[in-house]
Amino acid sequence: MLGQHKANITVVPYQSGWIGLFEREADLLRGALGEKALSIEHIGSTSIPGLDSKPIIDIMVAVESLRQATKLIPAVEALGYEHRPHDIIPDRIFFVKEPSPEFRTHHLNLTPLESKFWKNQIVFRDYVRANDQIAAEYVDLKKNIAEIYAQTHQLDRDAKTEFVSRMLELARKEASESSLPPSRVRSVKKNPRT
Repeated sequence: MLGQHKANITVVPYQSGWIGLFEREADLLRGALGEKALSIEHIGSTSIPGLDSKPIIDIMVAVESLRQATKLIPAVEALGYEHRPHDIIPDRIFFVKEPSPEFRTHHLNLTPLESKFWKNQIVFRDYVRANDQIAAEYVDLKKNIAEIYAQTHQLDRDAKTEFVSRMLELARKEASESSLPPSRVRSVKKNPRT
């Protein structure tokens, strides 16, 4: 199952096929953006094996700068993505893929490789991947948010933001105590088969 009706928030069991769906989309992006795509990462809950998630593939593409990312908007739109210019998160240009006006399948972020957004997404993903207890806590939070939304049609974004901030702080603290980097970035390179 991939995609979600915009009027609902559903959390579904993990599906191993999400990895292949990401890889297929990454190939399309790589073909459209060429060398300007410095790295392509699968982020968000669908990137964490075993984690229940909203069935939307979250993708992050590293670029040289936001200025360059702006020039790439037409190439991304040609792949069926819709640019969302009024995004409030700094350091990224945001897109969605919606096969119909009510149904969304992908989120795409173009962001500079050295941006805070890029680093935070990688650190959070890798920390949750490495900690089963944290992953279980995150699933519970997501299910609670979905249940509240089903009853009120109001998203509790603050609860998720607070959880992510707390996990980033823990990941960085553990990394500094062990003097290891907070994550080992596993990028999808331009040619992943080499």
